[in-house]
Amino acid sequence: MPRAANDKLPIRIDGVVKRYGGRTVLEGVTCDVHPGITGLVGPNGAGKSTLVRAILGLVRLAAGNVRVFGIDPARRPRVVRQAVGVVPEDECTVPGLAAVEMVQYAARLSGLPGTEALRRAHEVLDWCDAGQERYRTVETLSVGMRQKVAFAAAIVHDPQMVILDEPTNGLDPIERRAMLGRLTTLAREHGKTILVSTHVLHDVQAICDRVIVLAAGRVRLEGSLQELTRPVSPQLRLEATGPLDACAALLRDRGIEATRADATTLLMSAEKGRGLDDVWTAVRESGVIVRALEPARRRFEDVFLQAIARSEEGEHATS
Repeated sequence: MPRAANDKLPIRIDGVVKRYGGRTVLEGVTCDVHPGITGLVGPNGAGKSTLVRAILGLVRLAAGNVRVFGIDPARRPRVVRQAVGVVPEDECTVPGLAAVEMVQYAARLSGLPGTEALRRAHEVLDWCDAGQERYRTVETLSVGMRQKVAFAAAIVHDPQMVILDEPTNGLDPIERRAMLGRLTTLAREHGKTILVSTHVLHDVQAICDRVIVLAAGRVRLEGSLQELTRPVSPQLRLEATGPLDACAALLRDRGIEATRADATTLLMSAEKGRGLDDVWTAVRESGVIVRALEPARRRFEDVFLQAIARSEEGEHATS
């Protein structure tokens, strides 16, 4: 049964099926994109790019429906695309145009007049730290600079939502961090909804509020990152330097289960009602130097791999 409408959600996807010939790419996909930053993740061939095209009304569906801010992109694609900025995975620059000209062109396509389009182009390129590179033709720019230009073109018309397909592909660590920082700023300070389609799990854990895990055309996991990475039983994470094994032994003597997670980290049981006095006593007596003591979280990579493994087991069981 179709779910009740909720026009307040940026994206609502209900029972979407997409086939190419005899191959089913999306099979009964149902999920929501909430305000904030959502990661759409999955292995290559999971159907992520096809789902993005469905959100934009670029493919005809075999079944199901999509709503973007309550609007059907299949019926009113121009309205939806006016509200959404898109950075596709494939090269989307226009050879022969200077970077600023390309961004201005994108602004003109969105309906801005020439002078205002040029002003907005310079404004967003300044924000993207494009510098004087904006006056070079796009085909002469580095991968990182072309990505900045594509991003600037996507946001020049001030959309309510930005969708990015593999936005950090080919970027060096500094450029990657800058791109993720811009996305966080758009969401936190400017109230934009961000949907990032990617297979880079580290990027997801760094910036996303929620995740949708897609595999073999089906949603395998959906929810807030905080909920999905919560350990099965309460744990504390102690990051420290020094004799961690001695500290762990002292904790176990006090009835606190403690295990080494890596060279600088202990994971400790955190049962309800147990205070931290024993922990700090063990820290002091062992001589370790504490860098952090906080509630433990599972790595999203582990959560993701478990979801994919379960999906593969399910596929084998039904085949």
